[in-house]
Amino acid sequence: MLRILLIYDCIYPASLGGVEYRNHCLARALADRGHQVSLAGWGELSAESLPPGVTFVRLPFAVRLHDRDGKRGIVPTLRFAAAMLWLDLSAYDIVETANIPYLHVLPLAVRCWLARKPLVVSWYEFFGPYWRRYKGGPAAPLFRGIEWLAAQLGDRVNASCEQTRLKLAAARRQKDPEPPLLPCGVWLADVQRVLDRPPVAAPQLLYAGRLIPEKRLDLLLRAVAMLPPPPEGVIQLGIVGDGTERESLESLRRELGLGPRVKFFGRLPAIEDMWHLLGHADLAVQPSRREGFGLFPLEALALGKPVIYCAAEENAIGDVVRHEREGLCAEPTPEALAAAIARLLDDACERAEFSRRARERAAHYDWPAVAERAERLFSGEPPVGV
Repeated sequence: MLRILLIYDCIYPASLGGVEYRNHCLARALADRGHQVSLAGWGELSAESLPPGVTFVRLPFAVRLHDRDGKRGIVPTLRFAAAMLWLDLSAYDIVETANIPYLHVLPLAVRCWLARKPLVVSWYEFFGPYWRRYKGGPAAPLFRGIEWLAAQLGDRVNASCEQTRLKLAAARRQKDPEPPLLPCGVWLADVQRVLDRPPVAAPQLLYAGRLIPEKRLDLLLRAVAMLPPPPEGVIQLGIVGDGTERESLESLRRELGLGPRVKFFGRLPAIEDMWHLLGHADLAVQPSRREGFGLFPLEALALGKPVIYCAAEENAIGDVVRHEREGLCAEPTPEALAAAIARLLDDACERAEFSRRARERAAHYDWPAVAERAERLFSGEPPVGV
């Protein structure tokens, strides 16, 4: 039995991002295996919102994380790094943290070294040169340097996907050339159980995630405008989530004359509500230019939904959803994206074959299997299998 501390600034369900949801699920799966797991982060959680057997450690210095562009600012990054100095690590056998937001890894590594506790750093993305586009200006080299320094730290590191693993290996080339893969997972039984609910009038296409520029939902709206209108009363595209781009996207919907063809559902009360919609949709669409893993596409596969996504250097969805196997990868133009969507909407037989392969693919990522890999990594053994 291990005493494990998982650290991230956001905590699910107060925040619905990918890393915090992964930590919530991993904590639940590890607790199911008999380990004592604590989640540390900013926010307030009730005991009812935690998985059975999991405890919450509220970190100090909490502040609003994201600026008006949906990006983490320097102030919360500094405050989160300072929170690492407050942590009491004596009650844990292993400490794990996400690489994001980078700067906190430095004081945390020092704290773990002083306390003689192994530190595991889990990497979801490695920006490298992408910092110039993400931050721009004179700050980009500074952030790139902090990321490189963070990559040198940790007694054990891992990556959630092959794309990140290769970049991380290059940055750590004098240490361990092949960091192990520890992917995110999906609760197959939980996701598929929503299909036992009464059917719902779902859109043909569904996107779920934050409404920020990196998700390229403007590209998706322009692609939908090129598709033939759906039957009367049918929603062609549903968008689940909220974010800084909501207003501009709704304006673009009006400009393109899409009207009732596109529905903004906003943030749904529970993730199961999104799964319910997705389970009755035809396709999942994720046009992002940047994805460290892609939990929404994986959940779509678990429900047997083919995934349409876009090619991009910083997009790791293709590591999970393989082109022409479980989905289609389109060039990031409205014309190409519309053509990929139309291809699967128009061919029910091909869509059914993609659906069969999607379920097979998702079975490799069931959380109990992923938790076993995490257990081996936390115990100092190399993870095996996927």
